[in-house]
Amino acid sequence: MNVPDRGETDLRRVIDCLGSLATGGTNAIGYVTVTLAEGQTETAMTDPYCAPDTLIMLCPTSAPAAAAQVYVKSVEAKRFVLGHLPAQAGATLRYERRKP
Repeated sequence: MNVPDRGETDLRRVIDCLGSLATGGTNAIGYVTVTLAEGQTETAMTDPYCAPDTLIMLCPTSAPAAAAQVYVKSVEAKRFVLGHLPAQAGATLRYERRKP
């Protein structure tokens, strides 16, 4: 979804945006694939769109990531930290963030 600027004068763009919102569309979602730090129990992530009340949803994309039992340890402005068991090589996961 593309959110129109405050000065948008094209009514069609505003209507398209409202229609997208009404059907569940949002621009507050982002996703990234991350590789866990091998042998470590924490992986710090920098994300310019992260805020203290951002919801981070995790999805392991490899068996080593699933075995690492990844969870969100902390969330701060522009960063968050993942906690996990010592990661093996090739531990990758995807995360999505949802802003309130």
